[in-house]
Amino acid sequence: MLCPRDNSILVMPNESDKSVFSRNGISHCPSCAGLAINSHSATSEFCSDKLEVMHDGFKDEGTPVSLCCPFCQSDMKVRDFAFRKMDGSLTELIEIDGCPNCSSFWLDAGELQRLSPPSGDADTSPSSEAGTLAIVFDLLFHLPFVLI
Repeated sequence: MLCPRDNSILVMPNESDKSVFSRNGISHCPSCAGLAINSHSATSEFCSDKLEVMHDGFKDEGTPVSLCCPFCQSDMKVRDFAFRKMDGSLTELIEIDGCPNCSSFWLDAGELQRLSPPSGDADTSPSSEAGTLAIVFDLLFHLPFVLI
C-alpha cells in the first residue's frame, strides 16, 4: 500500500513493534507519519465497529479531496470530527479523510499533533511520531465522536 500524500510504501500493522498499530489495524507512512486505518484490518472489535460507524458519515456526505484510498484506490472525501471529552466538552476539530467505498481512513500527522501534548522525547522521526499519534488516536477512539 502507498501513502496517499507522498506515495511512500506504508509500514503495515504487523511490521511495527507497537501493539497499538496491530490492535487497531493502523499502517503508517515512514516519511510523513500519516496513519491509514481500515475497519477490516483492526483486530480490536471495538475499533472495527467504531470505524464502521464513522464510515457511514462518508457514504453520502463529505467534501471530495484529491487523495486515493490506500486500500481500494477510490477517491476519498474529507469531514471534520470532534471527540467528546469526559467533561462533556469537545476536542478541537480533526479533519479526517475517509473512503466512501470501503471503511478506510487517512489521518495526517498534523491533525493529531494538535491534540497531543508536546513530547519531551528527543526522537522526532516519522516512525516515533506515528507511534505517538497512534496512541493519541487509540485514546480518542474510546470517546464518542461528533460529525461536524
